[in-house]
Amino acid sequence: MSSDVLTAVAALAPQLTAAAAQADTDRRLSDDSVAALQETGVFRTATPKRYGGGEASLRTHLELASAVAAIDGGAGWLTSLWNGNSWCVALFPEQAQDDVWGADPDALISGTLKPSGPVRRVPGGYRLSGAWSYASGIWHASWVIASVVLEDGPAAFLVPREDYEIVDEWHMAGMRSTGSNRYVVDDAFVPDHRILKLGPVVGGANVTLSLAPSYRAAIVPSLVLMVAGPQLGLGRAALKHVVESAGQKGIAFTNFARQSDSVAFQLQIAEAATALDTADLHAYRAADALDGHATEAVYPAELLRARYRADAAVAARHVNRALETLMTAHGSSGLADASPLQRIWRDASVAARHGMLIPQVNMEVYGAALLGAENTVSPFV
Repeated sequence: MSSDVLTAVAALAPQLTAAAAQADTDRRLSDDSVAALQETGVFRTATPKRYGGGEASLRTHLELASAVAAIDGGAGWLTSLWNGNSWCVALFPEQAQDDVWGADPDALISGTLKPSGPVRRVPGGYRLSGAWSYASGIWHASWVIASVVLEDGPAAFLVPREDYEIVDEWHMAGMRSTGSNRYVVDDAFVPDHRILKLGPVVGGANVTLSLAPSYRAAIVPSLVLMVAGPQLGLGRAALKHVVESAGQKGIAFTNFARQSDSVAFQLQIAEAATALDTADLHAYRAADALDGHATEAVYPAELLRARYRADAAVAARHVNRALETLMTAHGSSGLADASPLQRIWRDASVAARHGMLIPQVNMEVYGAALLGAENTVSPFV
């Protein structure tokens, strides 16, 4: 499925590129862009096969998000987040999956795993209230995942569009077109079958032969890696633009009429390219390892899960280092509104600061695991 989808996505490059600046201004993808991407099947990547989905591997998640992000960063981010949320919904009871995809196999899911509340137990489920942010792609979603803390630990609730309101407050320097707004739920009923207890899943309860291999992967490092996927494409897009411009663009206040003739510039390009290679190597190493564990229905040890989280952070950090080098090498014209580089740079800068990708956090978790020290940072490993 993925090769066909990648081919179809590549064919959309002119349309998505032409729409990118307006989507940035509007702070949301256009309906036409979303519909065109849906037609390729890219948003069904993680959906179970019984709903026409791809049950894709984690590596495929990264490849598709990277490919879309190389065309438009916001669209690539939404590819990753919508597919990541679909992957999570595939862990819910089948009745909940039928609620989401039974009538609409193309239904998109937004949401966030940061908890809010309150919740109140009632017969058959819970009454839920609260506000959650940032919910990427919520303008086009028909369901959200709302995280709460119950008496026995964290849980994810599935909430349909009629039970939440969107607060339009996504005014950011980058990833503007993702429309990652806040949503509010006011005393909505959530039945028991639309509730997923996160503690057991974080502990590996999904690593069972009763699920398709795609859904057996360790949840925390898998979701962290998915968030890193768009970064890979953004870095490659920036490198391509700078390299293609180098033969026609000079270096101000020097004798170089072409940047490509300068050894100093060549060194900068090599530095950026190898940083992007490093990002790919870390991200895809982790994805392949997690896919291997999932195929074998093995829940990886904490040390490995911590390493995969670190891999994602290292990948994102190297992409951003490459972008800083490329922006400097290309020159100040890359920051002009007319240049695609400035949007790539803004999008990548915001994406790299997602809570799941903070290098200090992920590296501290990994360092503690390497030393056999107690993990006091986060229970989500």
